[in-house]
Formats: sequence, C-alpha cells, structure tokens
Amino acid sequence: MDVTAEPLQRGIASLAAHAEYTRGLGVAGPEPGPFLTWAARQGGPALGVEAAVLFDVHALTFEGPPPWL
Repeated sequence: MDVTAEPLQRGIASLAAHAEYTRGLGVAGPEPGPFLTWAARQGGPALGVEAAVLFDVHALTFEGPPPWL
C-alpha cells in the first residue's frame, strides 16, 4: 500500500500519540518519525513509489469447524 506523503505522516502522528506504547519499547526504542519513514522507504521500491507498507496474505482453511470453537 502506497503511504507516500500524508498517509505516512498520519501514521507517524498516530504512533507518536501512543506515548505509553512507545515508552514500553525502552530508552533504546525507535523515534516514530525516523523509524516509520525508514521502514516505509524499504517497501517503496516493491511498488515503484517512495514509501509503502507491504502486506502478506495468509489463507486459513479448516476441515470442519474452526479449531478455536
């Protein structure tokens, strides 16, 4: 998914707003802006864009009812 520009900035703002979560990563935890920008730029070339989030789809199939029921 292309997240170039505004979508990436919204993602950074969202992670930055969760101070308890980022605090839980410890003092060596990543700063949201540089970390998410770097990660998105790693995926960008796969889609031919500047920044992207890549997903992998896993199909779950069962014989009979789902095992958690």
